[in-house]
Amino acid sequence: MEVKKVYTNKELRDTLESLNLNDDTIDLIEIDLEIKKWATYESGVNYVDLEYKGYKYEIHGFLSEKRILEFFNYDDESEINSLNNIGLFLEKIQDKEIGVLEDYLEFGLIGESENWCPNYDLNKNLETVKWIDETPNTIKDEFEKNFKDNDYRDVLNDGEWPECNGTSGNFLDKYNNISAIYFNINSKGIKYEIVWINKN
Repeated sequence: MEVKKVYTNKELRDTLESLNLNDDTIDLIEIDLEIKKWATYESGVNYVDLEYKGYKYEIHGFLSEKRILEFFNYDDESEINSLNNIGLFLEKIQDKEIGVLEDYLEFGLIGESENWCPNYDLNKNLETVKWIDETPNTIKDEFEKNFKDNDYRDVLNDGEWPECNGTSGNFLDKYNNISAIYFNINSKGIKYEIVWINKN
């Protein structure tokens, strides 16, 4: 079975048309998303019960996620049908390119947490190190000098396993998270595979 690769919305539509693949001729279609590796993070990860020179503190941040499982959220009947109806799928994405389809397809993500990252890279208003005890500034400054450059990784294991109060599968970037969309199609006994690839 030949795999046909396309890179734009127009190329996808032209390929479907050239192969005479439409709602009337398609017997079975499966649409799968491929999300870029390291595209998501888990929020609300707090390392607690930490202590430095007798002063208790916590470290707040997020975990970057290595592996992703994609699944579609079904908000209405049309969302369900768009996965086995090429016409509805094309209607849903309109003329948009693959790099912005996060705004046009309803899907969720489950990520496998992998690497620790402090949250100040994502949200400047969040406090990475939260001192629980009344702590002298000299101690705080010393702590920052010793551990900040390595993103506090040297002290994370001093406490308990982190509390996770946030959500998984959050995109680090707003767009260009979908690396490819796979269309596996069966039409009149012939199998087709079309891959829409994100070049960005």
